[in-house]
Amino acid sequence: MERAAPPWYAPGAMKPASCWHHRWRIAGLPALCLLIAAARAQPREPLDLIPADTLLCWHGRPLPDTSPVSSQPSALQTLLELGMRMAGQSLDSGTQLGVRLAEMFNLTIRYPHALTLIDARALPVGPDQKGRRVDRLRFALVVESGDQTEPFLRVIQKAVNEQTDQAEATLLAKRAGRWSYQELRDKRLPDWAVVAWGQIDKHFVLTIGADVWPNVAAVAAGQAPALSQDAWYKAAREKRGQPALLEILLAAHAIQERLDPFFDGQASAFFKAWDAADIDQAYWALGFEGRALFCRASYRVGRETVDRLYADPDIREPRLLETIPPDARYAIYKLPLDRFLPRFFRGLLALEGQKARANIERVWAEMQAQRAFDAERDVLAHLGEYVVLHNDPPHPLRIPLAMTILIEIRDEPAAVRRTLETLFTAWRDTLAESTEDGRPVGPFTLQRDDDGVWYMQFGPLAGPAWTTTDRFIISSWSPQALREYLAKVGARVR
Repeated sequence: MERAAPPWYAPGAMKPASCWHHRWRIAGLPALCLLIAAARAQPREPLDLIPADTLLCWHGRPLPDTSPVSSQPSALQTLLELGMRMAGQSLDSGTQLGVRLAEMFNLTIRYPHALTLIDARALPVGPDQKGRRVDRLRFALVVESGDQTEPFLRVIQKAVNEQTDQAEATLLAKRAGRWSYQELRDKRLPDWAVVAWGQIDKHFVLTIGADVWPNVAAVAAGQAPALSQDAWYKAAREKRGQPALLEILLAAHAIQERLDPFFDGQASAFFKAWDAADIDQAYWALGFEGRALFCRASYRVGRETVDRLYADPDIREPRLLETIPPDARYAIYKLPLDRFLPRFFRGLLALEGQKARANIERVWAEMQAQRAFDAERDVLAHLGEYVVLHNDPPHPLRIPLAMTILIEIRDEPAAVRRTLETLFTAWRDTLAESTEDGRPVGPFTLQRDDDGVWYMQFGPLAGPAWTTTDRFIISSWSPQALREYLAKVGARVR
Protein backbone atom coordinates (compact mmCIF):
# COMPACT_ATOMS: atom_id res chain seq x y z
CA MET A 1 0.00 0.00 0.00
CA GLU A 2 1.29 3.35 -0.96
CA ARG A 3 1.61 5.97 1.69
CA ALA A 4 0.17 9.39 1.04
CA ALA A 5 2.78 12.02 0.48
CA PRO A 6 3.13 14.37 3.40
CA PRO A 7 1.39 17.70 2.81
CA TRP A 8 4.66 19.59 2.76
CA TYR A 9 6.04 17.35 -0.05
CA ALA A 10 5.46 18.24 -3.69
CA PRO A 11 6.63 15.54 -6.22
CA GLY A 12 9.56 16.69 -8.22
CA ALA A 13 10.33 19.55 -5.87
CA MET A 14 12.84 17.69 -3.67
CA LYS A 15 13.77 14.23 -2.53
CA PRO A 16 12.18 12.87 0.65
CA ALA A 17 15.51 12.90 2.50
CA SER A 18 15.95 16.55 1.65
CA CYS A 19 12.38 17.18 2.74
CA TRP A 20 13.07 15.69 6.16
CA HIS A 21 16.13 17.89 6.38
CA HIS A 22 14.02 20.92 5.38
CA ARG A 23 11.40 19.96 7.97
CA TRP A 24 14.08 19.77 10.69
CA ARG A 25 15.35 23.22 9.74
CA ILE A 26 11.85 24.71 9.88
CA ALA A 27 11.08 23.08 13.22
CA GLY A 28 14.42 24.23 14.59
CA LEU A 29 13.92 27.89 13.70
CA PRO A 30 12.01 28.78 16.92
CA ALA A 31 14.68 27.07 19.02
CA LEU A 32 17.39 28.92 17.11
CA CYS A 33 15.57 32.23 17.68
CA LEU A 34 15.35 31.46 21.38
CA LEU A 35 19.08 30.71 21.52
CA ILE A 36 19.87 33.98 19.74
CA ALA A 37 17.58 35.90 22.09
CA ALA A 38 19.18 34.22 25.11
CA ALA A 39 22.64 35.11 23.81
CA ARG A 40 21.60 38.71 23.37
CA ALA A 41 20.03 38.76 26.84
CA GLN A 42 23.09 37.22 28.46
CA PRO A 43 24.45 39.94 30.79
CA ARG A 44 28.01 40.97 29.93
CA GLU A 45 28.63 43.07 33.06
CA PRO A 46 26.83 43.73 36.36
CA LEU A 47 25.24 46.90 34.93
CA ASP A 48 23.31 44.69 32.47
CA LEU A 49 21.29 43.27 35.41
CA ILE A 50 20.32 46.62 36.95
CA PRO A 51 16.72 47.78 36.26
CA ALA A 52 16.49 50.86 34.04
CA ASP A 53 14.33 52.82 36.50
CA THR A 54 16.96 52.75 39.25
CA LEU A 55 17.69 55.97 41.14
CA LEU A 56 21.40 55.61 41.92
CA CYS A 57 24.01 53.07 40.87
CA TRP A 58 27.67 52.53 41.76
CA HIS A 59 29.39 50.33 39.14
CA GLY A 60 32.90 49.30 40.12
CA ARG A 61 35.80 47.12 39.08
CA PRO A 62 38.70 45.86 41.24
CA LEU A 63 41.54 48.30 41.83
CA PRO A 64 44.84 47.30 40.18
CA ASP A 65 46.48 46.31 43.47
CA THR A 66 43.45 44.58 45.02
CA SER A 67 44.30 41.08 46.17
CA PRO A 68 42.01 38.30 44.85
CA VAL A 69 39.68 36.37 47.13
CA SER A 70 41.30 33.24 48.52
CA SER A 71 40.09 30.32 50.57
CA GLN A 72 41.78 31.86 53.60
CA PRO A 73 40.14 34.77 55.48
CA SER A 74 41.49 38.22 54.57
CA ALA A 75 43.23 40.41 57.14
CA LEU A 76 40.11 42.58 57.43
CA GLN A 77 37.85 39.55 57.95
CA THR A 78 40.19 38.23 60.64
CA LEU A 79 40.26 41.62 62.36
CA LEU A 80 36.47 41.94 62.28
CA GLU A 81 35.94 38.43 63.66
CA LEU A 82 38.51 39.03 66.40
CA GLY A 83 36.84 42.30 67.36
CA MET A 84 33.40 40.71 67.56
CA ARG A 85 34.67 37.82 69.68
CA MET A 86 36.41 40.20 72.07
CA ALA A 87 33.22 42.26 72.35
CA GLY A 88 31.19 39.13 73.05
CA GLN A 89 27.51 39.76 73.73
CA SER A 90 28.01 43.52 74.23
CA LEU A 91 27.51 44.31 70.51
CA ASP A 92 23.98 45.33 69.58
CA SER A 93 22.34 44.03 66.41
CA GLY A 94 23.00 47.27 64.54
CA THR A 95 26.74 47.06 65.20
CA GLN A 96 26.81 43.39 64.24
CA LEU A 97 25.03 44.19 60.99
CA GLY A 98 27.52 46.99 60.30
CA VAL A 99 30.39 44.53 60.73
CA ARG A 100 28.80 42.10 58.26
CA LEU A 101 28.21 44.90 55.76
CA ALA A 102 31.90 45.84 56.02
CA GLU A 103 32.83 42.20 55.44
CA MET A 104 30.53 41.99 52.43
CA PHE A 105 31.96 45.23 50.99
CA ASN A 106 35.50 43.87 51.43
CA LEU A 107 34.52 40.86 49.29
CA THR A 108 32.55 42.84 46.73
CA ILE A 109 35.33 45.25 45.73
CA ARG A 110 37.47 42.30 44.60
CA TYR A 111 35.12 41.62 41.68
CA PRO A 112 33.28 43.68 39.07
CA HIS A 113 30.11 44.76 40.86
CA ALA A 114 27.12 47.10 40.93
CA LEU A 115 25.39 48.57 43.98
CA THR A 116 22.06 50.18 43.25
CA LEU A 117 19.25 51.98 45.03
CA ILE A 118 16.16 51.25 42.96
CA ASP A 119 13.55 52.96 45.11
CA ALA A 120 12.94 54.29 48.63
CA ARG A 121 10.03 55.76 50.51
CA ALA A 122 9.33 56.88 54.08
CA LEU A 123 6.19 57.73 56.02
CA PRO A 124 5.76 60.35 58.78
CA VAL A 125 5.57 59.08 62.36
CA GLY A 126 5.34 60.57 65.83
CA PRO A 127 2.85 62.98 67.42
CA ASP A 128 4.07 65.89 65.29
CA GLN A 129 4.42 63.72 62.14
CA LYS A 130 8.00 65.03 61.70
CA GLY A 131 9.71 61.71 62.25
CA ARG A 132 10.26 59.29 59.37
CA ARG A 133 9.91 55.53 59.10
CA VAL A 134 11.09 53.60 56.06
CA ASP A 135 8.06 52.26 54.19
CA ARG A 136 9.82 50.94 51.08
CA LEU A 137 13.42 50.14 50.26
CA ARG A 138 14.49 48.42 47.06
CA PHE A 139 18.20 47.70 46.80
CA ALA A 140 20.37 45.30 44.81
CA LEU A 141 23.98 44.12 44.85
CA VAL A 142 25.23 42.34 41.73
CA VAL A 143 28.72 40.81 41.79
CA GLU A 144 30.42 39.14 38.82
CA SER A 145 31.91 36.42 41.01
CA GLY A 146 31.81 33.48 38.60
CA ASP A 147 31.61 30.30 40.65
CA GLN A 148 33.08 31.90 43.79
CA THR A 149 29.84 32.42 45.71
CA GLU A 150 30.83 30.56 48.87
CA PRO A 151 32.48 33.59 50.60
CA PHE A 152 29.31 35.66 50.07
CA LEU A 153 27.08 32.88 51.36
CA ARG A 154 29.20 32.58 54.51
CA VAL A 155 28.75 36.28 55.31
CA ILE A 156 25.00 36.04 54.67
CA GLN A 157 24.75 32.97 56.91
CA LYS A 158 26.52 34.75 59.77
CA ALA A 159 24.26 37.79 59.38
CA VAL A 160 21.14 35.59 59.33
CA ASN A 161 22.26 33.77 62.49
CA GLU A 162 22.87 37.09 64.28
CA GLN A 163 19.84 39.04 63.07
CA THR A 164 17.00 36.52 62.98
CA ASP A 165 15.19 34.15 65.29
CA GLN A 166 14.47 30.67 63.96
CA ALA A 167 10.95 30.84 65.36
CA GLU A 168 10.24 34.15 63.62
CA ALA A 169 12.17 33.78 60.33
CA THR A 170 11.14 31.90 57.20
CA LEU A 171 13.57 30.83 54.48
CA LEU A 172 12.00 29.84 51.16
CA ALA A 173 13.49 28.38 47.99
CA LYS A 174 12.03 30.13 44.95
CA ARG A 175 12.51 30.40 41.20
CA ALA A 176 12.51 33.34 38.80
CA GLY A 177 12.69 32.26 35.18
CA ARG A 178 15.45 29.66 34.88
CA TRP A 179 17.20 30.72 38.10
CA SER A 180 16.63 29.65 41.69
CA TYR A 181 17.14 31.84 44.75
CA GLN A 182 16.61 32.00 48.51
CA GLU A 183 14.20 34.44 50.17
CA LEU A 184 14.29 35.32 53.87
CA ARG A 185 11.43 36.96 55.76
CA ASP A 186 11.23 37.74 59.47
CA LYS A 187 7.87 38.35 61.18
CA ARG A 188 9.44 41.00 63.41
CA LEU A 189 10.45 43.13 60.42
CA PRO A 190 8.26 45.29 58.16
CA ASP A 191 6.84 43.83 54.95
CA TRP A 192 9.41 45.58 52.76
CA ALA A 193 12.37 43.99 54.58
CA VAL A 194 12.67 40.93 52.35
CA VAL A 195 16.21 39.66 51.75
CA ALA A 196 16.92 37.39 48.77
CA TRP A 197 20.06 35.96 47.20
CA GLY A 198 21.07 33.60 44.43
CA GLN A 199 23.13 33.12 41.29
CA ILE A 200 22.23 34.48 37.84
CA ASP A 201 24.71 32.83 35.50
CA LYS A 202 28.12 34.25 36.52
CA HIS A 203 26.64 36.90 38.83
CA PHE A 204 25.85 36.64 42.54
CA VAL A 205 22.76 38.75 43.30
CA LEU A 206 21.69 39.97 46.75
CA THR A 207 18.56 42.10 47.05
CA ILE A 208 16.51 43.90 49.69
CA GLY A 209 12.84 44.59 49.10
CA ALA A 210 9.77 42.68 47.97
CA ASP A 211 10.09 41.14 44.48
CA VAL A 212 13.43 42.82 43.75
CA TRP A 213 15.24 39.56 42.98
CA PRO A 214 12.65 38.49 40.35
CA ASN A 215 12.87 42.00 38.85
CA VAL A 216 16.64 41.66 38.46
CA ALA A 217 16.13 38.20 36.94
CA ALA A 218 13.67 39.69 34.42
CA VAL A 219 16.30 42.23 33.38
CA ALA A 220 18.89 39.46 33.02
CA ALA A 221 16.48 37.49 30.82
CA GLY A 222 15.89 40.47 28.55
CA GLN A 223 12.25 40.77 29.66
CA ALA A 224 12.78 44.22 31.22
CA PRO A 225 15.09 47.09 30.23
CA ALA A 226 18.56 47.38 31.80
CA LEU A 227 20.20 50.55 33.06
CA SER A 228 23.13 49.95 30.70
CA GLN A 229 20.74 50.38 27.74
CA ASP A 230 19.53 53.85 28.74
CA ALA A 231 20.36 55.99 25.70
CA TRP A 232 21.84 58.95 27.60
CA TYR A 233 23.92 56.83 30.01
CA LYS A 234 25.11 54.73 27.10
CA ALA A 235 26.31 57.81 25.19
CA ALA A 236 27.98 59.25 28.31
CA ARG A 237 29.82 55.97 28.97
CA GLU A 238 31.14 55.82 25.41
CA LYS A 239 32.70 59.30 25.74
CA ARG A 240 35.25 58.31 28.34
CA GLY A 241 37.47 56.54 25.80
CA GLN A 242 39.01 54.09 28.29
CA PRO A 243 37.66 51.60 30.84
CA ALA A 244 36.66 53.17 34.13
CA LEU A 245 37.30 51.58 37.52
CA LEU A 246 34.27 53.33 38.96
CA GLU A 247 31.11 54.69 37.38
CA ILE A 248 28.29 56.48 39.18
CA LEU A 249 24.93 56.83 37.46
CA LEU A 250 22.40 59.20 39.00
CA ALA A 251 18.78 59.88 37.99
CA ALA A 252 18.69 63.29 39.70
CA HIS A 253 15.26 64.44 38.55
CA ALA A 254 13.68 61.06 39.32
CA ILE A 255 15.20 61.11 42.82
CA GLN A 256 13.64 64.48 43.55
CA GLU A 257 10.26 63.45 42.16
CA ARG A 258 10.19 60.14 44.02
CA LEU A 259 11.72 61.10 47.38
CA ASP A 260 10.61 64.70 48.00
CA PRO A 261 7.01 63.80 48.97
CA PHE A 262 8.27 61.39 51.63
CA PHE A 263 11.33 63.29 52.93
CA ASP A 264 10.06 66.87 53.28
CA GLY A 265 11.77 68.01 50.09
CA GLN A 266 15.23 67.04 51.33
CA ALA A 267 16.24 65.57 47.96
CA SER A 268 15.57 68.87 46.15
CA ALA A 269 17.25 70.78 48.99
CA PHE A 270 20.37 68.64 48.53
CA PHE A 271 20.60 69.34 44.79
CA LYS A 272 19.84 73.02 45.36
CA ALA A 273 22.73 73.19 47.86
CA TRP A 274 25.01 71.99 45.07
CA ASP A 275 23.50 74.45 42.55
CA ALA A 276 22.32 71.40 40.63
CA ALA A 277 18.54 71.68 40.90
CA ASP A 278 18.06 71.59 37.10
CA ILE A 279 20.05 68.41 36.42
CA ASP A 280 18.02 65.48 35.05
CA GLN A 281 20.77 62.83 34.90
CA ALA A 282 24.42 62.70 35.90
CA TYR A 283 27.29 60.32 35.17
CA TRP A 284 30.81 60.17 36.65
CA ALA A 285 33.68 57.94 35.50
CA LEU A 286 36.98 57.40 37.32
CA GLY A 287 39.94 55.33 36.17
CA PHE A 288 43.70 55.31 35.75
CA GLU A 289 46.01 56.37 32.95
CA GLY A 290 49.28 54.96 34.19
CA ARG A 291 49.62 56.08 37.82
CA ALA A 292 47.29 59.07 37.43
CA LEU A 293 43.54 59.04 37.97
CA PHE A 294 41.05 60.67 35.65
CA CYS A 295 37.61 61.84 36.74
CA ARG A 296 35.15 62.88 34.06
CA ALA A 297 31.48 63.78 34.41
CA SER A 298 28.49 64.42 32.18
CA TYR A 299 25.29 66.21 33.18
CA ARG A 300 22.00 66.30 31.30
CA VAL A 301 19.87 69.40 31.68
CA GLY A 302 16.84 69.10 29.47
CA ARG A 303 18.13 68.25 26.00
CA GLU A 304 21.61 69.60 26.63
CA THR A 305 24.62 67.68 27.97
CA VAL A 306 27.50 69.35 29.79
CA ASP A 307 30.85 67.54 30.16
CA ARG A 308 33.44 68.26 32.86
CA LEU A 309 36.97 67.03 33.58
CA TYR A 310 37.71 67.20 37.33
CA ALA A 311 40.84 65.06 37.73
CA ASP A 312 43.22 65.47 34.80
CA PRO A 313 46.01 62.86 34.43
CA ASP A 314 47.91 65.25 32.12
CA ILE A 315 48.53 67.92 34.80
CA ARG A 316 52.29 68.48 35.05
CA GLU A 317 52.59 71.13 37.78
CA PRO A 318 56.01 70.48 39.43
CA ARG A 319 54.90 71.89 42.80
CA LEU A 320 52.12 69.29 42.88
CA LEU A 321 53.95 66.32 41.41
CA GLU A 322 56.82 66.67 43.89
CA THR A 323 54.39 65.93 46.74
CA ILE A 324 53.64 62.47 45.30
CA PRO A 325 55.98 59.56 46.16
CA PRO A 326 57.47 57.89 43.04
CA ASP A 327 55.49 54.63 43.19
CA ALA A 328 52.16 55.99 44.41
CA ARG A 329 48.97 56.13 42.40
CA TYR A 330 47.49 59.60 42.53
CA ALA A 331 44.82 62.04 41.43
CA ILE A 332 45.08 65.80 40.95
CA TYR A 333 41.69 67.50 41.11
CA LYS A 334 41.20 71.06 39.93
CA LEU A 335 38.33 72.53 41.94
CA PRO A 336 37.25 76.03 43.01
CA LEU A 337 37.55 75.16 46.70
CA ASP A 338 36.07 78.46 47.89
CA ARG A 339 32.82 77.37 46.20
CA PHE A 340 33.13 73.59 46.37
CA LEU A 341 33.57 73.24 50.15
CA PRO A 342 30.57 75.46 51.09
CA ARG A 343 28.42 73.47 48.65
CA PHE A 344 29.70 70.23 50.18
CA PHE A 345 28.75 71.23 53.71
CA ARG A 346 25.42 72.75 52.64
CA GLY A 347 24.65 69.46 50.91
CA LEU A 348 25.34 67.52 54.13
CA LEU A 349 23.13 69.90 56.10
CA ALA A 350 20.32 69.50 53.57
CA LEU A 351 20.14 65.79 54.45
CA GLU A 352 19.50 66.57 58.11
CA GLY A 353 16.07 67.17 59.57
CA GLN A 354 14.94 70.76 60.00
CA LYS A 355 15.51 70.74 63.78
CA ALA A 356 18.99 69.18 63.54
CA ARG A 357 19.95 71.52 60.70
CA ALA A 358 18.91 74.59 62.68
CA ASN A 359 20.84 73.39 65.73
CA ILE A 360 24.04 72.76 63.73
CA GLU A 361 23.82 76.18 62.06
CA ARG A 362 23.29 77.83 65.46
CA VAL A 363 26.29 76.08 67.06
CA TRP A 364 28.49 76.93 64.05
CA ALA A 365 27.53 80.61 64.16
CA GLU A 366 28.11 80.80 67.93
CA MET A 367 31.49 79.06 67.60
CA GLN A 368 32.72 81.57 65.02
CA ALA A 369 31.43 84.53 67.04
CA GLN A 370 32.89 83.36 70.35
CA ARG A 371 36.28 82.41 68.88
CA ALA A 372 36.44 85.51 66.62
CA PHE A 373 37.02 83.90 63.25
CA ASP A 374 35.23 83.63 59.91
CA ALA A 375 35.86 80.36 58.10
CA GLU A 376 35.08 81.69 54.62
CA ARG A 377 37.13 84.87 55.05
CA ASP A 378 40.04 83.43 57.00
CA VAL A 379 40.39 79.97 55.36
CA LEU A 380 38.41 79.43 52.16
CA ALA A 381 39.47 82.71 50.58
CA HIS A 382 43.14 81.68 50.81
CA LEU A 383 42.94 78.16 49.40
CA GLY A 384 44.22 77.28 45.94
CA GLU A 385 42.40 75.36 43.23
CA TYR A 386 44.15 71.98 43.45
CA VAL A 387 43.60 68.90 45.62
CA VAL A 388 46.12 66.03 45.46
CA LEU A 389 45.26 62.49 46.57
CA HIS A 390 47.58 59.48 46.60
CA ASN A 391 47.84 56.05 48.23
CA ASP A 392 51.13 56.49 50.10
CA PRO A 393 51.63 55.19 52.72
CA PRO A 394 49.47 52.19 51.76
CA HIS A 395 46.93 50.95 54.28
CA PRO A 396 47.88 47.47 55.61
CA LEU A 397 44.33 46.22 54.88
CA ARG A 398 44.34 47.83 51.39
CA ILE A 399 41.21 49.84 52.15
CA PRO A 400 40.53 51.80 48.91
CA LEU A 401 39.55 55.11 50.54
CA ALA A 402 42.56 55.17 52.89
CA MET A 403 44.45 57.95 51.13
CA THR A 404 46.70 60.91 51.82
CA ILE A 405 45.10 64.21 50.77
CA LEU A 406 46.74 67.61 50.21
CA ILE A 407 44.67 70.80 49.84
CA GLU A 408 46.63 73.67 48.35
CA ILE A 409 47.05 76.94 50.31
CA ARG A 410 47.41 79.86 47.87
CA ASP A 411 48.40 82.65 50.29
CA GLU A 412 48.33 83.78 53.94
CA PRO A 413 49.37 80.35 55.33
CA ALA A 414 49.95 81.73 58.84
CA ALA A 415 46.39 83.09 58.99
CA VAL A 416 44.99 79.83 57.62
CA ARG A 417 46.91 77.77 60.17
CA ARG A 418 45.90 80.04 63.04
CA THR A 419 42.23 79.92 62.09
CA LEU A 420 42.22 76.15 61.69
CA GLU A 421 43.88 75.71 65.09
CA THR A 422 41.14 77.86 66.61
CA LEU A 423 38.43 75.91 64.81
CA PHE A 424 39.75 72.48 65.78
CA THR A 425 40.29 73.55 69.39
CA ALA A 426 36.67 74.71 69.60
CA TRP A 427 35.53 71.43 68.03
CA ARG A 428 37.61 69.44 70.52
CA ASP A 429 36.13 71.37 73.45
CA THR A 430 32.60 70.77 72.19
CA LEU A 431 33.17 67.03 71.84
CA ALA A 432 34.65 66.91 75.35
CA GLU A 433 31.34 68.07 76.82
CA SER A 434 28.64 65.66 77.94
CA THR A 435 24.91 65.55 77.34
CA GLU A 436 22.41 66.00 80.17
CA ASP A 437 22.34 62.27 80.87
CA GLY A 438 26.16 62.12 81.08
CA ARG A 439 26.84 60.54 77.69
CA PRO A 440 29.51 61.94 75.37
CA VAL A 441 28.38 64.35 72.67
CA GLY A 442 29.79 62.31 69.78
CA PRO A 443 31.07 58.81 68.98
CA PHE A 444 34.70 60.00 68.97
CA THR A 445 37.02 62.53 70.59
CA LEU A 446 39.44 64.95 68.95
CA GLN A 447 43.11 64.85 69.92
CA ARG A 448 46.13 67.08 69.17
CA ASP A 449 49.76 66.03 69.65
CA ASP A 450 52.69 68.35 70.28
CA ASP A 451 53.85 68.18 66.65
CA GLY A 452 50.61 69.80 65.46
CA VAL A 453 48.94 66.60 64.25
CA TRP A 454 45.18 66.44 64.91
CA TYR A 455 43.24 63.17 64.76
CA MET A 456 39.97 61.50 65.67
CA GLN A 457 40.03 58.85 68.38
CA PHE A 458 37.45 56.03 68.20
CA GLY A 459 38.24 53.99 71.31
CA PRO A 460 41.54 52.21 70.49
CA LEU A 461 41.46 53.36 66.84
CA ALA A 462 43.01 56.66 65.75
CA GLY A 463 42.34 58.38 62.44
CA PRO A 464 41.94 60.11 60.17
CA ALA A 465 44.67 62.67 61.02
CA TRP A 466 45.60 66.07 59.60
CA THR A 467 47.99 68.99 59.97
CA THR A 468 48.75 72.32 58.25
CA THR A 469 51.99 73.47 56.61
CA ASP A 470 52.85 76.66 54.73
CA ARG A 471 51.75 75.05 51.47
CA PHE A 472 49.07 72.49 52.22
CA ILE A 473 46.42 71.19 54.56
CA ILE A 474 47.43 67.51 54.70
CA SER A 475 45.44 64.53 55.97
CA SER A 476 45.98 60.77 56.01
CA TRP A 477 44.24 57.71 57.38
CA SER A 478 46.07 57.64 60.73
CA PRO A 479 48.53 59.79 62.75
CA GLN A 480 51.29 57.27 62.08
CA ALA A 481 50.60 57.28 58.33
CA LEU A 482 50.61 61.10 58.25
CA ARG A 483 53.94 61.31 60.10
CA GLU A 484 55.43 58.64 57.84
CA TYR A 485 54.44 60.64 54.77
CA LEU A 486 55.74 63.94 56.20
CA ALA A 487 59.07 62.34 57.01
CA LYS A 488 59.35 61.01 53.47
CA VAL A 489 58.58 64.23 51.55
CA GLY A 490 60.08 66.72 54.07
CA ALA A 491 60.51 70.26 52.78
CA ARG A 492 58.57 69.59 49.57
CA VAL A 493 55.29 70.16 51.46
CA ARG A 494 56.45 72.51 54.21
